[in-house]
Amino acid sequence: MKRLLLALAAPLAAIAAFASPAVAKYPERAISIIVPLPPGGPADTVARVVGQKLQERLGQPVTIDNRPGALGLIGAEIGAHAKPDGYTIVMVSSGLAIQAATQPKTIHFDVHKDLDPVTYAVKVPMVVATGPNAPFKTMKEFVEYAKSRPGQLSVGVSPGLGGTAHLTLERMKLGVGLDVVAVPYKGSAPAIQALLSGEVPAVIDTLAGMSGLVDDGKIRAMAMLTEQPAINHEKIPTIAAAGFPGYAADTWNGFMVPGGTPQEIVVLLHKEIVAILALPDVKEKILSVGLEPATNTPAEFKQSFDAAIATWSKVATDAKLSFD
Repeated sequence: MKRLLLALAAPLAAIAAFASPAVAKYPERAISIIVPLPPGGPADTVARVVGQKLQERLGQPVTIDNRPGALGLIGAEIGAHAKPDGYTIVMVSSGLAIQAATQPKTIHFDVHKDLDPVTYAVKVPMVVATGPNAPFKTMKEFVEYAKSRPGQLSVGVSPGLGGTAHLTLERMKLGVGLDVVAVPYKGSAPAIQALLSGEVPAVIDTLAGMSGLVDDGKIRAMAMLTEQPAINHEKIPTIAAAGFPGYAADTWNGFMVPGGTPQEIVVLLHKEIVAILALPDVKEKILSVGLEPATNTPAEFKQSFDAAIATWSKVATDAKLSFD
């Protein structure tokens, strides 16, 4: 009898947890989505679209709390330290994995324990681009040109040193044998202006920051730093198709919750957000700002996040980069 009771204890406890009043009635009040960026940008737009749809589906207000600063760390830290009750969702980016890999001392929480993944929201395609009058038109020509002038070529990286663009350039420098200088810009606008003015002959930045200029022929996109062609920009070759496999960068924005949030709530939020991102009007809105809808399971999210930390840690070590 004792063994039988013990055998029944675990599943009964799980049922009790699932049926707990707090979880069963969720949500009973407003939910906050922390966005670690200022209002108005592409990722903020995604958060607001998702928040509005989530409010309609769950029957409770969903507010957007913009907490920009420290390359997204301020908002992520607020989310990591929030009560794990399902009423705080935090948008994070792939930049958090880079910061965990290259600047761990700047992060005042445990990225593995204090935030639980829910799902990707969007992919953020990045582009290696040049001006229409540059002496190279393709990635192979760019690499050949740079190799013939070691140390003389500058490449703009947005949004600055320590980001995906910079780390991707450093990875190519190591693997391809490039000797170029990374020039940091605080965002797409100054990076694109520098490219158009001839201050730098090439830049690495998000497609969202330059898609209009690419479409108008004012900027030439030499390669997408993606595994698959970008939606609505299929003519731009991926970095592998351009002749350099292995240099794609998994760049994204996604949703996490404070570590320890009940699993049933994580499952519910995952289900609802994935359904929202599949809606035709939501897809259209996301594509209009240069991003691509993308979802995964919490387990897949965690796996890719951990893999990114390992990848960028190796790049930083091999390139002898220090940002502390």
